[in-house]
Amino acid sequence: MAEGLRATGSVLVVVSALLAVACVVAQAVLARWWQTSSGRHVFAFQSVLAACLGLWAARLAIPDGDWFEVARIVAFAGVPVVLAWRLQIIIRTWRSRQRERKESLDG
Repeated sequence: MAEGLRATGSVLVVVSALLAVACVVAQAVLARWWQTSSGRHVFAFQSVLAACLGLWAARLAIPDGDWFEVARIVAFAGVPVVLAWRLQIIIRTWRSRQRERKESLDG
């Protein structure tokens, strides 16, 4: 039973990694993501997710080694950056809407 669960989880990780990389490639080729702040953020967010999922998939295929420590730092270095960026966008949007509501009540 445990081996079946492990295999299912591994397949899901690999499929997720492949889809995440496909999203990055598709956006890079088909969209003008660099033209807007939102586009740049989504592209960066997707890229970091793809890197982390790709690392996890590689870890399933390749045994332990020093390579993993370096790859993990590279893959996860972007996570706090894009999460802080996302948080900034959420807060900025909330503040903007609060201002709009206040102005509509005052006006």
